[in-house]
Amino acid sequence: MRIALIYHQFVPRGGLEGYLLEFAARLHAAGHDLHLVGSEMKEGLERNLDATIHHVPLVKGSSLLRLWQFEQSARRIESELDVDVSIGFGRTTSHDLHRAGGGCHAVYSRLLPWWKRLAPKNLLELQLEQELYTKGDTKRFIVNSSQVAAQIHQHYGTDESLFRVIHTAVDTDRFQPSFRKEILREKVCDLLKTDPKRPVFLFVSLSHRRKGLDVLLDMWADVDADLWIVGKPLSYLDEVIIKARRLQGKVRTISPQADMSGLYQAADWFIHPTLYDACANTVLQSMASGVPGLISVNDGAIDFIRDGENGFLLKEPTNPASVLEVVKRALAMGDEGRERLGQAARETMVPLTWEAHLHKWLDVIAEVAPETA
Repeated sequence: MRIALIYHQFVPRGGLEGYLLEFAARLHAAGHDLHLVGSEMKEGLERNLDATIHHVPLVKGSSLLRLWQFEQSARRIESELDVDVSIGFGRTTSHDLHRAGGGCHAVYSRLLPWWKRLAPKNLLELQLEQELYTKGDTKRFIVNSSQVAAQIHQHYGTDESLFRVIHTAVDTDRFQPSFRKEILREKVCDLLKTDPKRPVFLFVSLSHRRKGLDVLLDMWADVDADLWIVGKPLSYLDEVIIKARRLQGKVRTISPQADMSGLYQAADWFIHPTLYDACANTVLQSMASGVPGLISVNDGAIDFIRDGENGFLLKEPTNPASVLEVVKRALAMGDEGRERLGQAARETMVPLTWEAHLHKWLDVIAEVAPETA
């Protein structure tokens, strides 16, 4: 089958890009002919995937102009492609299928500071999203959680029958519990200069405001456990709060990690009071690692959370008192209860293989291009 993938960059820079490169590799391994429409390509990608590259040159400098230019160019190229199906992954509006990996931008945009909400680039993103979901050029919309489908339908009135939920695949060989947890824990704690016997909650974030770090710092003085913060450096205000509340002995910061598997295995709990996520990979990866999570209801990953059975729901993630109550509920379970939840979390993720993921994609492709099935 001839499949076109449309996105402005095919380079390993973030979660979406990593997913897209793996998706393309899996399609190639399954024998499909790929056409890649983008402005930036990973070195050797054309050769490794035996793909046809449709390069979109973009102006340098203005992100606003680049966003508009790529959408216009991709629309023209897509109309000329000799393929069985075309799939978009970003701010484009003309293709057979589209995957909304980042969720509903209209919902996310409400969480931005006012100056970012009114920025020309954000306004253009909102305009392109509205066009995508209302003009009728796209035959099916792939979303990675039922929550995202509901948000897009509610905001734009898009026909619910056009949505297909395909949850993100998880590498359960890479992300799995460690049989040497105590040894690994001691090594990490030695580097962080913490007591390996104390419970550990892992918080992973590249956007502390959106992920809810302020809520955790507000109530962590009342928690008898350590908090490991992995991701972007703390702001000056965060540092002031930690000192003012005397959290230095409980809180540790760790720079962004290319491979999070070891930290998942060393932690006891994963905590995620996010304001918005379509379906955070970190939630799925931690569950696959046997680490039960305390997960915000604002994350589409709650598709997988059975409260009290394989994790806990944070039903009021912006309320420090409510989050504290759930944290204490988790700690009260003890090691045996936590391990039981962790095993159930792992079992929940095992079916999310790349093979199953690709099979679901091909089923949707068959809906819009039945002659290729």
